[in-house]
Amino acid sequence: MQSQKSFIIQLLALSFFMEIIALGWMYAMPPAWVSPTLWIMPLFFMLITFFIHKSFLGALNKNARQFATRYMLITTIKLLSFLVILFTYAVVFRDDAIPFLIGFFATYLVYSGFEAVAVIKLNKSYSN
Repeated sequence: MQSQKSFIIQLLALSFFMEIIALGWMYAMPPAWVSPTLWIMPLFFMLITFFIHKSFLGALNKNARQFATRYMLITTIKLLSFLVILFTYAVVFRDDAIPFLIGFFATYLVYSGFEAVAVIKLNKSYSN
C-alpha cells in the first residue's frame, strides 16, 4: 500500500510540474504555437496513468507470470486509443492540429517515461 501512496504523490507532483510548464508555455509563446487544450493535457495524462497503474497492479495480483502479456496488451490499447484521439482532433480542428500534436506528444513522452519507471519499480517489488 505504501508504494501505491508514493506513486500517487509522485504522479500528483509530476502533474503539478507539467501544469506549471503548460500554463507558462501558454502565456510566454505566440498564440500560433499554443493549443487551447494544452492546460488539459497534464490532467488527462494523470488520469490515464493512474488507471493504467491500477490495472498493472491488478495484473500483478492476479497472475504475476502473465504480467508481461497484460502489460503489452494495455500499452497497445493505450497507444491505439491515443492515435485515434490525435487523428480525430487533427481532422476536426485543422487550424490547431500542429500545436496540439506537439503538445500531446511532449506530454505523452514525459508521462510514458514516468509510467515506465513506475512499472519497473512495481515489477521489482513483486519479484522480491
